[in-house]
Amino acid sequence: MSKIGEANFLINKILQVFFKLKIFVMRDTFSILFYLKNEDSAEKSIYCRISICGVKAPFYTKLKIKPKYWDQETKRGKGRSKEIPRINLALSKLETEITEAYEKIRERRKKVDPFYLRDYLQGNVQDKENVSILTYFDQFNSELDERVKAEDLTDETRTRYVNTRERLSKFIKEKYQRDDLYLDEIDVRFARRFRLFICTNYSCKNNTAQKYVQKLKTVITDAWGNSFLVSDKLIRHKLKYDHTNRTCLTWAELKRIMQKKFYSERLEKVRDMFVFACFTGMAYGDIRSLTEENFNLMNDNNEWIDKDRNKTKVKAEILFSDIPKLIIEKYKDRRINNRLIPIISNQKCNDYLKEIAALCKVNKNLTCHVARHTFATTVTLTEGVPLESISKMLGHTNTVTTQIYAKIVNEKLRKDASKWNKKMVGIEDEFNLKNQ
Repeated sequence: MSKIGEANFLINKILQVFFKLKIFVMRDTFSILFYLKNEDSAEKSIYCRISICGVKAPFYTKLKIKPKYWDQETKRGKGRSKEIPRINLALSKLETEITEAYEKIRERRKKVDPFYLRDYLQGNVQDKENVSILTYFDQFNSELDERVKAEDLTDETRTRYVNTRERLSKFIKEKYQRDDLYLDEIDVRFARRFRLFICTNYSCKNNTAQKYVQKLKTVITDAWGNSFLVSDKLIRHKLKYDHTNRTCLTWAELKRIMQKKFYSERLEKVRDMFVFACFTGMAYGDIRSLTEENFNLMNDNNEWIDKDRNKTKVKAEILFSDIPKLIIEKYKDRRINNRLIPIISNQKCNDYLKEIAALCKVNKNLTCHVARHTFATTVTLTEGVPLESISKMLGHTNTVTTQIYAKIVNEKLRKDASKWNKKMVGIEDEFNLKNQ
Protein backbone atom coordinates (compact mmCIF):
# COMPACT_ATOMS: atom_id res chain seq x y z
CA MET A 1 0.00 0.00 0.00
CA SER A 2 1.37 3.43 -0.94
CA LYS A 3 1.91 6.21 1.61
CA ILE A 4 -1.07 8.11 0.20
CA GLY A 5 -3.21 4.99 0.49
CA GLU A 6 -2.09 4.47 4.09
CA ALA A 7 -2.91 8.10 4.91
CA ASN A 8 -6.40 7.82 3.41
CA PHE A 9 -6.97 4.56 5.29
CA LEU A 10 -6.03 6.24 8.60
CA ILE A 11 -8.23 9.26 7.89
CA ASN A 12 -11.21 7.00 7.18
CA LYS A 13 -10.63 5.09 10.42
CA ILE A 14 -10.44 8.36 12.40
CA LEU A 15 -13.67 9.60 10.81
CA GLN A 16 -15.43 6.33 11.63
CA VAL A 17 -14.40 6.62 15.28
CA PHE A 18 -15.49 10.29 15.33
CA PHE A 19 -18.97 9.54 14.01
CA LYS A 20 -19.38 6.63 16.41
CA LEU A 21 -18.47 8.93 19.30
CA LYS A 22 -20.85 11.61 18.00
CA ILE A 23 -23.72 9.10 17.87
CA PHE A 24 -22.83 7.85 21.34
CA VAL A 25 -22.85 11.39 22.78
CA MET A 26 -26.21 12.18 21.15
CA ARG A 27 -27.74 8.98 22.52
CA ASP A 28 -26.28 9.76 25.90
CA THR A 29 -28.00 13.16 26.03
CA PHE A 30 -31.24 12.17 24.30
CA SER A 31 -33.04 8.90 25.02
CA ILE A 32 -36.50 7.33 24.80
CA LEU A 33 -37.65 4.71 27.28
CA PHE A 34 -40.89 2.72 27.41
CA TYR A 35 -41.92 1.25 30.74
CA LEU A 36 -44.95 -0.10 32.63
CA LYS A 37 -46.55 2.03 35.29
CA ASN A 38 -46.78 0.37 38.69
CA GLU A 39 -50.54 0.12 39.25
CA ASP A 40 -53.00 -2.39 40.71
CA SER A 41 -54.68 -3.76 37.60
CA ALA A 42 -54.47 -6.79 35.33
CA GLU A 43 -53.17 -4.64 32.48
CA LYS A 44 -50.50 -2.03 33.05
CA SER A 45 -50.30 1.35 31.30
CA ILE A 46 -47.32 1.74 28.96
CA TYR A 47 -45.54 5.05 29.60
CA CYS A 48 -42.87 6.79 27.57
CA ARG A 49 -40.09 8.80 29.17
CA ILE A 50 -38.15 11.33 27.09
CA SER A 51 -34.77 12.19 28.64
CA ILE A 52 -32.61 15.09 27.47
CA CYS A 53 -29.44 15.91 29.39
CA GLY A 54 -30.83 14.23 32.49
CA VAL A 55 -34.19 16.04 32.42
CA LYS A 56 -37.09 13.59 32.10
CA ALA A 57 -40.62 14.12 30.75
CA PRO A 58 -42.97 11.10 31.08
CA PHE A 59 -46.33 10.68 29.37
CA TYR A 60 -48.97 7.97 28.82
CA THR A 61 -48.87 6.27 25.41
CA LYS A 62 -52.56 5.27 25.64
CA LEU A 63 -51.48 1.63 25.36
CA LYS A 64 -51.94 -1.15 27.93
CA ILE A 65 -50.42 -4.63 28.25
CA LYS A 66 -50.35 -7.52 30.70
CA PRO A 67 -46.99 -7.67 32.57
CA LYS A 68 -46.33 -11.26 31.40
CA TYR A 69 -46.29 -10.05 27.78
CA TRP A 70 -43.78 -7.25 28.47
CA ASP A 71 -40.07 -7.77 27.71
CA GLN A 72 -37.96 -5.68 30.13
CA GLU A 73 -34.86 -5.87 27.92
CA THR A 74 -36.34 -4.87 24.57
CA LYS A 75 -39.05 -2.63 26.09
CA ARG A 76 -41.54 -4.22 23.73
CA GLY A 77 -44.34 -6.77 23.90
CA LYS A 78 -43.58 -10.49 23.64
CA GLY A 79 -45.55 -13.70 23.23
CA ARG A 80 -48.27 -14.85 20.86
CA SER A 81 -51.08 -12.54 21.93
CA LYS A 82 -52.89 -10.95 18.98
CA GLU A 83 -52.36 -7.50 20.53
CA ILE A 84 -48.54 -7.74 20.64
CA PRO A 85 -47.87 -6.84 16.94
CA ARG A 86 -50.24 -3.87 17.17
CA ILE A 87 -48.62 -2.61 20.42
CA ASN A 88 -45.07 -3.05 19.12
CA LEU A 89 -45.90 -1.30 15.85
CA ALA A 90 -47.45 1.63 17.76
CA LEU A 91 -44.40 1.91 20.06
CA SER A 92 -41.95 1.83 17.13
CA LYS A 93 -43.99 4.44 15.28
CA LEU A 94 -44.06 6.66 18.39
CA GLU A 95 -40.30 6.27 18.87
CA THR A 96 -39.74 7.39 15.27
CA GLU A 97 -42.07 10.39 15.71
CA ILE A 98 -40.25 11.46 18.88
CA THR A 99 -36.81 11.17 17.22
CA GLU A 100 -37.91 13.11 14.12
CA ALA A 101 -39.54 15.82 16.24
CA TYR A 102 -36.40 16.08 18.37
CA GLU A 103 -34.19 16.53 15.30
CA LYS A 104 -36.59 19.08 13.79
CA ILE A 105 -36.69 21.20 16.93
CA ARG A 106 -32.96 20.74 17.50
CA GLU A 107 -32.24 22.32 14.11
CA ARG A 108 -33.90 25.52 15.31
CA ARG A 109 -33.03 25.46 19.00
CA LYS A 110 -29.67 25.18 20.69
CA LYS A 111 -31.31 23.28 23.54
CA VAL A 112 -34.42 21.11 23.39
CA ASP A 113 -36.58 20.97 26.47
CA PRO A 114 -38.12 17.47 26.97
CA PHE A 115 -41.38 18.96 28.26
CA TYR A 116 -41.61 21.20 25.18
CA LEU A 117 -40.91 18.14 23.00
CA ARG A 118 -43.64 16.19 24.78
CA ASP A 119 -46.15 19.05 24.36
CA TYR A 120 -45.14 19.38 20.71
CA LEU A 121 -45.86 15.68 20.10
CA GLN A 122 -49.21 15.91 21.85
CA GLY A 123 -50.24 18.89 19.72
CA ASN A 124 -50.22 21.39 22.58
CA VAL A 125 -47.81 23.75 20.76
CA GLN A 126 -49.10 23.22 17.23
CA ASP A 127 -50.70 26.69 17.09
CA LYS A 128 -47.45 28.29 18.25
CA GLU A 129 -45.51 26.60 15.47
CA ASN A 130 -47.80 28.04 12.82
CA VAL A 131 -47.77 31.66 14.03
CA SER A 132 -46.44 34.08 11.41
CA ILE A 133 -43.80 36.74 11.96
CA LEU A 134 -46.06 39.71 11.15
CA THR A 135 -48.85 38.38 13.38
CA TYR A 136 -46.43 37.97 16.25
CA PHE A 137 -44.90 41.39 15.50
CA ASP A 138 -48.38 42.93 15.83
CA GLN A 139 -48.84 41.25 19.22
CA PHE A 140 -45.41 42.48 20.29
CA ASN A 141 -46.22 46.06 19.23
CA SER A 142 -49.55 45.92 21.10
CA GLU A 143 -47.59 45.17 24.26
CA LEU A 144 -45.36 48.16 23.48
CA ASP A 145 -48.49 50.34 23.27
CA GLU A 146 -49.38 49.28 26.81
CA ARG A 147 -45.85 50.03 28.00
CA VAL A 148 -46.05 53.52 26.48
CA LYS A 149 -49.34 54.14 28.33
CA ALA A 150 -47.70 52.96 31.55
CA GLU A 151 -44.76 55.33 30.82
CA ASP A 152 -42.41 52.34 30.81
CA LEU A 153 -41.35 53.02 27.21
CA THR A 154 -40.96 56.10 25.04
CA ASP A 155 -43.24 56.67 22.08
CA GLU A 156 -40.14 57.11 19.91
CA THR A 157 -38.99 53.56 20.67
CA ARG A 158 -42.44 52.15 19.92
CA THR A 159 -42.49 54.03 16.60
CA ARG A 160 -39.20 52.40 15.58
CA TYR A 161 -40.74 48.95 16.02
CA VAL A 162 -43.84 49.99 14.06
CA ASN A 163 -41.63 51.22 11.20
CA THR A 164 -39.62 48.00 11.28
CA ARG A 165 -42.82 45.95 11.01
CA GLU A 166 -44.00 48.00 8.01
CA ARG A 167 -40.70 47.60 6.16
CA LEU A 168 -40.58 43.91 7.03
CA SER A 169 -44.00 43.46 5.42
CA LYS A 170 -42.84 45.19 2.22
CA PHE A 171 -39.68 43.06 2.18
CA ILE A 172 -41.62 39.77 2.47
CA LYS A 173 -44.03 40.75 -0.32
CA GLU A 174 -41.25 41.88 -2.66
CA LYS A 175 -38.68 39.14 -2.06
CA TYR A 176 -40.88 36.14 -1.19
CA GLN A 177 -44.11 37.01 -3.07
CA ARG A 178 -46.07 36.15 0.06
CA ASP A 179 -48.12 38.16 2.53
CA ASP A 180 -46.39 36.64 5.55
CA LEU A 181 -43.89 33.98 6.70
CA TYR A 182 -43.97 31.58 9.62
CA LEU A 183 -41.71 32.23 12.60
CA ASP A 184 -39.56 29.16 11.93
CA GLU A 185 -38.79 30.49 8.43
CA ILE A 186 -37.01 33.55 9.82
CA ASP A 187 -33.32 32.64 9.90
CA VAL A 188 -29.90 34.28 9.51
CA ARG A 189 -30.14 34.34 5.71
CA PHE A 190 -33.52 36.09 5.97
CA ALA A 191 -32.00 38.72 8.29
CA ARG A 192 -29.10 39.35 5.91
CA ARG A 193 -31.46 39.80 2.97
CA PHE A 194 -33.62 42.14 5.06
CA ARG A 195 -30.57 44.29 5.89
CA LEU A 196 -29.67 44.53 2.20
CA PHE A 197 -33.28 45.40 1.34
CA ILE A 198 -33.24 48.29 3.85
CA CYS A 199 -29.91 49.58 2.52
CA THR A 200 -31.06 49.43 -1.11
CA ASN A 201 -34.66 50.63 -0.85
CA TYR A 202 -34.34 53.28 1.85
CA SER A 203 -30.86 54.67 1.08
CA CYS A 204 -29.62 53.61 4.51
CA LYS A 205 -26.06 52.86 5.51
CA ASN A 206 -25.13 49.59 7.19
CA ASN A 207 -25.44 50.76 10.80
CA THR A 208 -28.94 52.15 10.27
CA ALA A 209 -30.05 48.98 8.47
CA GLN A 210 -28.63 46.81 11.24
CA LYS A 211 -30.83 48.65 13.74
CA TYR A 212 -33.87 47.38 11.84
CA VAL A 213 -32.45 43.86 11.94
CA GLN A 214 -31.84 44.27 15.68
CA LYS A 215 -35.52 45.10 16.17
CA LEU A 216 -36.40 41.91 14.26
CA LYS A 217 -34.00 39.94 16.49
CA THR A 218 -35.66 41.38 19.60
CA VAL A 219 -39.07 40.18 18.41
CA ILE A 220 -37.70 36.72 17.52
CA THR A 221 -36.01 36.49 20.94
CA ASP A 222 -39.32 37.38 22.58
CA ALA A 223 -41.00 34.57 20.62
CA TRP A 224 -38.25 32.18 21.72
CA GLY A 225 -38.84 33.15 25.34
CA ASN A 226 -42.52 32.33 24.90
CA SER A 227 -41.69 28.83 23.56
CA PHE A 228 -42.48 29.51 19.91
CA LEU A 229 -40.56 27.49 17.35
CA VAL A 230 -37.91 29.89 16.02
CA SER A 231 -34.31 29.76 14.82
CA ASP A 232 -31.97 30.24 17.76
CA LYS A 233 -29.13 30.73 15.25
CA LEU A 234 -30.62 34.13 14.43
CA ILE A 235 -30.81 34.98 18.14
CA ARG A 236 -27.12 34.13 18.55
CA HIS A 237 -26.13 35.83 15.28
CA LYS A 238 -23.95 38.89 15.92
CA LEU A 239 -24.67 41.94 13.81
CA LYS A 240 -21.70 43.71 12.27
CA TYR A 241 -21.62 47.48 12.66
CA ASP A 242 -19.21 49.83 10.88
CA HIS A 243 -16.95 51.87 13.11
CA THR A 244 -18.01 55.52 13.11
CA ASN A 245 -16.62 58.58 14.82
CA ARG A 246 -19.18 60.39 16.95
CA THR A 247 -19.65 63.95 15.78
CA CYS A 248 -19.11 66.73 18.29
CA LEU A 249 -18.63 70.48 17.97
CA THR A 250 -15.52 72.45 18.81
CA TRP A 251 -15.79 75.51 21.07
CA ALA A 252 -15.45 77.75 18.00
CA GLU A 253 -18.33 75.99 16.20
CA LEU A 254 -20.53 76.00 19.30
CA LYS A 255 -19.90 79.73 19.86
CA ARG A 256 -20.84 80.54 16.25
CA ILE A 257 -24.19 78.84 16.77
CA MET A 258 -24.71 80.56 20.14
CA GLN A 259 -23.88 84.04 18.80
CA LYS A 260 -25.81 83.77 15.52
CA LYS A 261 -28.82 86.07 15.16
CA PHE A 262 -31.70 84.22 13.52
CA TYR A 263 -34.53 86.03 11.76
CA SER A 264 -36.63 82.87 11.82
CA GLU A 265 -38.34 82.10 15.14
CA ARG A 266 -38.43 78.36 14.38
CA LEU A 267 -34.63 78.27 13.91
CA GLU A 268 -34.09 80.36 17.04
CA LYS A 269 -36.14 77.93 19.16
CA VAL A 270 -34.32 74.89 17.77
CA ARG A 271 -30.96 76.61 18.33
CA ASP A 272 -31.91 77.31 21.97
CA MET A 273 -32.95 73.71 22.55
CA PHE A 274 -29.70 72.50 20.96
CA VAL A 275 -27.54 74.79 23.11
CA PHE A 276 -29.47 73.70 26.20
CA ALA A 277 -28.54 70.11 25.33
CA CYS A 278 -24.90 71.08 24.74
CA PHE A 279 -24.64 72.39 28.31
CA THR A 280 -26.67 69.65 30.03
CA GLY A 281 -25.92 66.53 27.96
CA MET A 282 -29.62 65.72 27.89
CA ALA A 283 -31.09 63.71 25.01
CA TYR A 284 -34.03 65.02 22.96
CA GLY A 285 -36.61 62.82 24.74
CA ASP A 286 -35.38 63.86 28.19
CA ILE A 287 -35.61 67.58 27.36
CA ARG A 288 -39.10 67.03 25.99
CA SER A 289 -40.28 65.53 29.30
CA LEU A 290 -38.35 67.93 31.57
CA THR A 291 -40.47 69.57 34.32
CA GLU A 292 -39.85 71.93 37.23
CA GLU A 293 -39.98 68.93 39.57
CA ASN A 294 -36.66 67.78 38.12
CA PHE A 295 -34.82 70.80 39.58
CA ASN A 296 -33.40 70.47 43.10
CA LEU A 297 -31.31 72.75 45.30
CA MET A 298 -28.49 70.66 46.76
CA ASN A 299 -26.25 71.10 49.81
CA ASP A 300 -23.65 72.91 47.71
CA ASN A 301 -26.25 75.69 47.16
CA ASN A 302 -26.27 74.86 43.44
CA GLU A 303 -29.36 73.88 41.52
CA TRP A 304 -29.21 70.44 39.90
CA ILE A 305 -31.30 68.62 37.30
CA ASP A 306 -32.24 65.27 38.77
CA LYS A 307 -34.02 63.07 36.21
CA ASP A 308 -34.37 59.45 35.13
CA ARG A 309 -33.46 59.02 31.47
CA ASN A 310 -36.46 58.09 29.33
CA LYS A 311 -34.43 55.53 27.38
CA THR A 312 -32.80 53.57 30.21
CA LYS A 313 -34.58 54.74 33.40
CA VAL A 314 -31.10 55.42 34.85
CA LYS A 315 -30.86 58.60 36.92
CA ALA A 316 -28.81 61.48 35.52
CA GLU A 317 -27.62 64.27 37.83
CA ILE A 318 -26.61 67.45 35.99
CA LEU A 319 -25.47 70.80 37.32
CA PHE A 320 -27.96 73.48 36.21
CA SER A 321 -25.40 75.96 34.89
CA ASP A 322 -25.91 79.58 33.80
CA ILE A 323 -26.58 79.10 30.08
CA PRO A 324 -29.37 76.49 30.54
CA LYS A 325 -30.86 78.79 33.21
CA LEU A 326 -30.98 81.70 30.76
CA ILE A 327 -32.75 79.54 28.17
CA ILE A 328 -35.37 78.33 30.67
CA GLU A 329 -35.93 81.91 31.83
CA LYS A 330 -36.28 83.11 28.23
CA TYR A 331 -39.35 80.93 27.65
CA LYS A 332 -40.82 81.20 31.14
CA ASP A 333 -43.88 83.15 29.97
CA ARG A 334 -44.25 81.31 26.65
CA ARG A 335 -44.64 77.72 27.75
CA ILE A 336 -46.85 75.33 25.79
CA ASN A 337 -48.20 72.16 27.45
CA ASN A 338 -46.09 72.99 30.52
CA ARG A 339 -42.88 72.33 28.57
CA LEU A 340 -39.97 74.39 29.89
CA ILE A 341 -38.48 74.74 26.40
CA PRO A 342 -40.39 74.90 23.09
CA ILE A 343 -39.69 71.64 21.29
CA ILE A 344 -40.92 70.15 18.03
CA SER A 345 -40.65 66.61 16.66
CA ASN A 346 -37.22 65.01 16.59
CA GLN A 347 -37.29 64.70 12.80
CA LYS A 348 -38.22 68.37 12.25
CA CYS A 349 -35.66 69.41 14.81
CA ASN A 350 -32.90 67.56 12.95
CA ASP A 351 -34.07 69.08 9.64
CA TYR A 352 -33.83 72.60 11.05
CA LEU A 353 -30.42 71.87 12.58
CA LYS A 354 -29.13 71.23 9.04
CA GLU A 355 -30.22 74.78 8.14
CA ILE A 356 -28.57 76.14 11.28
CA ALA A 357 -25.30 74.34 10.45
CA ALA A 358 -25.27 75.87 6.96
CA LEU A 359 -26.01 79.39 8.26
CA CYS A 360 -23.31 79.11 10.92
CA LYS A 361 -20.76 77.58 8.52
CA VAL A 362 -20.51 74.38 10.56
CA ASN A 363 -19.49 71.66 8.11
CA LYS A 364 -20.89 68.78 10.16
CA ASN A 365 -24.04 66.66 10.17
CA LEU A 366 -25.86 68.44 12.99
CA THR A 367 -28.47 66.41 14.91
CA CYS A 368 -30.01 66.58 18.37
CA HIS A 369 -27.64 63.89 19.60
CA VAL A 370 -24.56 65.85 18.50
CA ALA A 371 -25.36 68.19 21.39
CA ARG A 372 -25.03 65.30 23.87
CA HIS A 373 -21.70 64.30 22.33
CA THR A 374 -20.53 67.92 22.48
CA PHE A 375 -21.38 68.12 26.19
CA ALA A 376 -19.46 64.90 26.87
CA THR A 377 -16.34 66.03 25.01
CA THR A 378 -15.88 69.76 24.37
CA VAL A 379 -17.90 71.18 27.27
CA THR A 380 -16.76 68.78 30.01
CA LEU A 381 -13.99 66.28 29.21
CA THR A 382 -11.63 68.72 27.48
CA GLU A 383 -12.24 71.17 30.34
CA GLY A 384 -10.93 68.69 32.90
CA VAL A 385 -14.16 67.19 34.26
CA PRO A 386 -13.39 63.58 35.39
CA LEU A 387 -14.81 60.72 33.34
CA GLU A 388 -16.67 59.33 36.37
CA SER A 389 -18.53 62.62 36.85
CA ILE A 390 -19.42 62.86 33.16
CA SER A 391 -20.74 59.30 33.29
CA LYS A 392 -23.04 60.24 36.17
CA MET A 393 -24.30 63.37 34.38
CA LEU A 394 -25.00 61.41 31.18
CA GLY A 395 -26.91 58.74 33.10
CA HIS A 396 -24.53 55.93 32.13
CA THR A 397 -24.55 52.85 34.38
CA ASN A 398 -20.74 52.65 34.21
CA THR A 399 -17.78 54.44 32.64
CA VAL A 400 -17.34 51.86 29.85
CA THR A 401 -19.82 53.70 27.61
CA THR A 402 -18.35 57.06 28.58
CA GLN A 403 -14.86 55.86 27.58
CA ILE A 404 -15.95 56.28 23.95
CA TYR A 405 -15.86 60.05 24.43
CA ALA A 406 -12.38 59.87 25.96
CA LYS A 407 -11.26 58.06 22.81
CA ILE A 408 -12.75 60.85 20.66
CA VAL A 409 -10.81 63.46 22.64
CA ASN A 410 -7.58 61.45 22.35
CA GLU A 411 -8.02 61.07 18.59
CA LYS A 412 -8.60 64.81 18.26
CA LEU A 413 -5.50 65.45 20.36
CA ARG A 414 -3.38 63.30 18.03
CA LYS A 415 -4.78 65.02 14.93
CA ASP A 416 -4.21 68.49 16.39
CA ALA A 417 -0.70 67.53 17.49
CA SER A 418 0.03 66.18 14.00
CA LYS A 419 -1.13 69.47 12.41
CA TRP A 420 0.98 71.42 14.88
CA ASN A 421 4.02 69.25 14.12
CA LYS A 422 3.66 69.93 10.39
CA LYS A 423 3.65 73.66 11.09
CA MET A 424 6.90 73.24 12.99
CA VAL A 425 8.71 71.80 9.95
CA GLY A 426 11.70 74.03 9.11
CA ILE A 427 11.59 76.00 12.35
CA GLU A 428 14.70 74.12 13.53
CA ASP A 429 16.69 76.16 11.01
CA GLU A 430 15.92 79.25 13.08
CA PHE A 431 17.30 77.64 16.25
CA ASN A 432 20.94 78.48 16.93
CA LEU A 433 21.56 75.07 18.46
CA LYS A 434 25.34 75.22 17.97
CA ASN A 435 25.42 78.71 19.47
CA GLN A 436 27.48 80.04 16.57
